[in-house]
Amino acid sequence: MKLFTTLQQLLGVQGKGSLHAVTEQDHQESLIKERPDLCQAQETAPMEQTVSRDNARDIIFLGWQIANVEERHAKDSRRLAYLKLFRTRNDKYVCQRMTLIDDEEKHYQAVTVDDMDGVRQFFGEDRLAQALYQVSGVTVAVH
Repeated sequence: MKLFTTLQQLLGVQGKGSLHAVTEQDHQESLIKERPDLCQAQETAPMEQTVSRDNARDIIFLGWQIANVEERHAKDSRRLAYLKLFRTRNDKYVCQRMTLIDDEEKHYQAVTVDDMDGVRQFFGEDRLAQALYQVSGVTVAVH
């Protein structure tokens, strides 16, 4: 399948539903969407959460998803990236970033950190991260 896709690209043929590579311009023009519908109130009982990541074991814990934001392509609304923030029942944080690479190949990064400084170090300060901080209602110190 990968060879077929590469051949299509070399010949300049677009397959039905084929997507182009995600560019920096796509990120600059993207829409940020908040997804509170995917989060849980921390007053509820903690639920088992499974957070995927590439080249490492999934992170499985009891806790809450406290924030979820997505970056969507402005033209066709396909997802370019999302950030998820979880709080464990032991007051640690699990951070996950999914990025879309050429033609819908997804890449997952995730870590467990002790505090909000660790959250900031993982997510950084880009537009999507700033939206996550605002949605989560947590204070993240800027250095």
